[in-house]
Amino acid sequence: FFAAFGRINPTHPHTWDFADDPLVHGRLLGADGLRGVGAQISWTLPTPWYSQLILAAQNGQGNTGFSFRNPGEDGIFYDRETIDRVISGLQDFAWIPRWENSVDLSPTQVVLAGVSGAFGPNETGTNTRTQIYGADLFYKWKSAHAEGGFPFVKWQSEFMYRRFEAGRGLNDSFPVAETFHDWGMYSQVLWGFRKGWVAGIRGDYLHMEDSRFTDDPDRQSRWRISANLTWYPTEFSKLRLQYNHDFLESNFFLSDREVDSVFLQFEFILGAHGAHKF
Repeated sequence: FFAAFGRINPTHPHTWDFADDPLVHGRLLGADGLRGVGAQISWTLPTPWYSQLILAAQNGQGNTGFSFRNPGEDGIFYDRETIDRVISGLQDFAWIPRWENSVDLSPTQVVLAGVSGAFGPNETGTNTRTQIYGADLFYKWKSAHAEGGFPFVKWQSEFMYRRFEAGRGLNDSFPVAETFHDWGMYSQVLWGFRKGWVAGIRGDYLHMEDSRFTDDPDRQSRWRISANLTWYPTEFSKLRLQYNHDFLESNFFLSDREVDSVFLQFEFILGAHGAHKF
């Protein structure tokens, strides 16, 4: 199951407001999201507002445990030959706590806020570990005279920080151990200006700490601005046009470069489908 970390990670890609995920999500939690085999427990607190505590334990294994027990591509992760670490105790699981709250500001406005964490081992060393912290905020306004949910305005932001202990790899083959302090955030606004039509804009920033020994492009800091327009012909289909402008910052090995991209996305759903979490 998808871990309850932040706003984007617990959701399937077809519910995203953009064709791609934010930079910080893909680089820290993985392109496929943080998910795995495990168990989860939650407690709705006895408060006047909605408040819930969630705790999950997952095996953190494979590419979907990207920052944890991830063997990497062809056995290499951050230029280190990974070690196949087995689970021998509770400390070897990925532990993922979350606290989320929701408050109705008025009959037409709601605010949700949450903090998340993810802690566990990674496979770049025999004793290396990863810590990820996150905070998220969501605001929605919907007209009291809304028709089919329109018009509305949604604002969503997330911040993530990762402390990644990168070891010397299998047989201590890498020159030295390093600890990377990576962080990033995104903020997006969606405007449902008429029934079936939504315009969105998103800003991303990702800071990746440089390695002193490699030119790994996955460790290059970058920022991005995205804009899109989505049309929902029916409740079960959508057509989206999106533009991204990426700027990748220079480091010791890599130079500045800018990238422009355009997405055309068409999607439809067949069959029964359960309701999604608000």
